[in-house]
Amino acid sequence: MRSVRMLLGCVGVFAFLVVPSAIAQAQVTPSGVVSEGVPQFGHVFVIVGENTKLNQLTAKHTPWLVKTFKPDAAWLTGYRATGHFSTGNYIAMTSGQFTRCEQLDNPPSECHQGVDNVFHQLDVAGLPWQEWNESMPSPCYLTNFGDSATFNSYRVKHNPAVYYDNIEGPGGIFDATNPSAECTSNVIATGGTGPNDTSALNAALASGAVGRFNYIVPNQCEDAHDNCTGPGSRLLQFDAFVKREVPKIEASPAFGSNGLVVIVFDEATASTLYHDGGPVLWAAQGPQVQPGVYGGAFTHYSFLRTLEDGFRLDGYLGFAAGAQPINTIWK
Repeated sequence: MRSVRMLLGCVGVFAFLVVPSAIAQAQVTPSGVVSEGVPQFGHVFVIVGENTKLNQLTAKHTPWLVKTFKPDAAWLTGYRATGHFSTGNYIAMTSGQFTRCEQLDNPPSECHQGVDNVFHQLDVAGLPWQEWNESMPSPCYLTNFGDSATFNSYRVKHNPAVYYDNIEGPGGIFDATNPSAECTSNVIATGGTGPNDTSALNAALASGAVGRFNYIVPNQCEDAHDNCTGPGSRLLQFDAFVKREVPKIEASPAFGSNGLVVIVFDEATASTLYHDGGPVLWAAQGPQVQPGVYGGAFTHYSFLRTLEDGFRLDGYLGFAAGAQPINTIWK
């Protein structure tokens, strides 16, 4: 097992993680789990976009997101990614740390870790989850598939669950040739491998047959990573994805009175070098959310801590233990 080494970047990289004066007084639930002012979540749906700074999301480039979603959402202006490049951010968001190997976008065969993660935390709590990957050819698929030229580019570097030994491997031992039933049951495709297929996800939403936690990863045409339909289309493609899927999520019988949909980007434009991952969008809609534009210093570690609070999970993972929870946006 690889040793876990957090990429520090430069001196002071974590200075923005903790804002003690802004942390709400901890509240202990009847089960003894601390909630920190975060309401208990029902079904949560997270949609992850790629390589976009917050100020690139404009009415011209992402019209549905800005004109339709934002007015009814909590929209954070001080949220930052944890590093460059993609995989490190996905791992940070789901386990509270990342290694140099993951920061370099290496595959799970090289970077798998025997560390705890939010997927395993949910398992321990008895809460079902799914990670939905667009254009993935089969469950728990560990290598790349498809191409942006054919609108079906699945990239394993955007699939965090398969990097964890206690999710991917039978008995908690990573095995590229024999993935666990846990992984093949929960790390699944949004549909087939045709262009932009989300038919399986849509059917599950329509019936309400989804997990409590749903981590949705579009393919590289629809996550704003690649221009697949011509110049200027990168962000419009992501906008079309959320325009299509968010109404289905919020119309699902699973959404109910305590559902939550979160749109978050992994990192700011990758060609821009920050000591961290740069300013990115984190925005949420749901019956428990008070719409508005919010300041405050937050990161992917903050998001993980907020999920742990909202699901009343036991303990905080990695750097989530010192992060500011997103606790200012709730009714």
